[in-house]
Amino acid sequence: MTDQISSLNDLLAKAREVALASPDQNASTLLLEVCSATSALIAKQDEMRKEAFRDGIRGAAKVIRNRQAAPGSALSELFTEDGSNPDVFAEELNGIADTLTVTVADLRKLRQKINTASEGTDDIDDDIRRVYYSVMNERNPTSADVLPPGSPSRSLDVATFVIEKILRNGWWTLGNSGVDADDKPVGKVGLSPNESSKPQSAATPPLTLLSTLVLALIESSKSR
Repeated sequence: MTDQISSLNDLLAKAREVALASPDQNASTLLLEVCSATSALIAKQDEMRKEAFRDGIRGAAKVIRNRQAAPGSALSELFTEDGSNPDVFAEELNGIADTLTVTVADLRKLRQKINTASEGTDDIDDDIRRVYYSVMNERNPTSADVLPPGSPSRSLDVATFVIEKILRNGWWTLGNSGVDADDKPVGKVGLSPNESSKPQSAATPPLTLLSTLVLALIESSKSR
């Protein structure tokens, strides 16, 4: 869908160039009006899709809260581990559904939080969830993209889930400097096979992975 919209936008840009260069004023005006109407329709459809995703998140929260997930479904499998609290998770989803927009400034603030934290925190978790769902909202998400319960900033499993879902065509590594076993972990990610962010370190492995991811998203946003 994203590629189709990109192609259509390219076509509209060419149509506008033709319209502006056309000596026929009536044809030029009509073509520009068609381009404007089409652009408005694309924007409206995009907003409708985003709202549908937000509604989907709210729906997932309701299903989870009412314990109505079908056996074997992606939602039911989220709570197979002991200690999972469906009510808490449902509240998290409801909150996220209304706060999907994330700016570059938000990402920079989040990276600062991660890099200065001595351990994972609920505040970092909330920000990571917003970033995750903001990215998913730009795609064609399904119930399989709902974050599992747990703390992204404390659990390496959840942090890895976030990384691998966002980096669909990318990669990540996590280790240490190889000099001292007590050194901070070192991580790198790439949004594509040919891209690589600068190595990053944070207090814990999950925080290190999240720091590398946020940096990659910042760099990607600046290059657009």
